[in-house]
Amino acid sequence: MAEIMMADPAGPLVSDQFDSLGYVVAPRMLPRAQLDTAFRYYISYVGMEGFYRIYDKVNALDRYADALSEAWMPDVQKVIEAATGRRLLPTYSFARIYTTESRLRKHVDHHSCEISATMTVGHHHAPADWPILVESGGKDVPVSLDIGDALIYKGTELPHWREPLASGIWCQVFFHFVDAAGPFTDRIYDGRRKLGPDPWRGPADLE
Repeated sequence: MAEIMMADPAGPLVSDQFDSLGYVVAPRMLPRAQLDTAFRYYISYVGMEGFYRIYDKVNALDRYADALSEAWMPDVQKVIEAATGRRLLPTYSFARIYTTESRLRKHVDHHSCEISATMTVGHHHAPADWPILVESGGKDVPVSLDIGDALIYKGTELPHWREPLASGIWCQVFFHFVDAAGPFTDRIYDGRRKLGPDPWRGPADLE
């Protein structure tokens, strides 16, 4: 299990900081060897018709409920439950490749993404650091994520965004959950029967 990084190492419990700040970082959530293989996997499908979808809203290569990212969900769930102090229900995973043409504007997520994680899978010809920004405590906070690191955040509450990528490509995988004791339990599996590959529907907020 990944070691959870508290926003303030001298501060309160991680779950308390998640409650107050809306996010924590999990370094090395998955082993680097798995991530290197995953990056080659996702890059290998670039240009294959039908594997990725591109929506004008973000203009990135998007893959809903891919077999690989869905297979990671149970392991990732354990890490996020430890970080948040909550029992969770899985909704879906999502792979994305950003390019210099992509735009992730400031936003919050829909209900199926109540508690989420975004993990860096890999990058090529890109800057070594491309932080995701969150609005927490009235401040814009840049969060740097190395390969395998994940930002765990309150997707429906914490505004988040990125500045345009200066060069190259950057691959992220998102893991989405809802609180098992919260108001969105009907979103389990995002309306599917179970986790696993699914014909493309995609998140409603990308339409």
